[in-house]
Amino acid sequence: MIVGTLHLFLGVGAEVMLGADLPAEVLKDPVLDSQNRFYGTAFTLYGVLLFLCATDLKKYSLVLRCLLWVFFAAGLARVVSIVIHGMPSTFVLALLGSEVLLPIPLLRWFTRIQNEDQSHRIVKSSS
Repeated sequence: MIVGTLHLFLGVGAEVMLGADLPAEVLKDPVLDSQNRFYGTAFTLYGVLLFLCATDLKKYSLVLRCLLWVFFAAGLARVVSIVIHGMPSTFVLALLGSEVLLPIPLLRWFTRIQNEDQSHRIVKSSS
């Protein structure tokens, strides 16, 4: 939510914080600024949805799974960018690392928790 909020308030200037070397005229481009603020707001909503899912994992299980897969796919999109345009800043590489390395173990952990919860309910109901 912090990254999304930064993009909402700073527009293209947030890209400079991430290490982009942009000329002054690009920072003033209305299309890029609009897109940056739009994506920042969308990413903030993504954070809100993750927070909501964390409040009731059982109720929002499907939403959480979808969010984790989208996060993973977005990380893979960064790999496409690297192949086409080259290496980004170290900070963006760290973001990429979290996007492609965290979702799969989190999905496995979440599946294990759900399976354990189901097996406990089966044992309780048969007792």
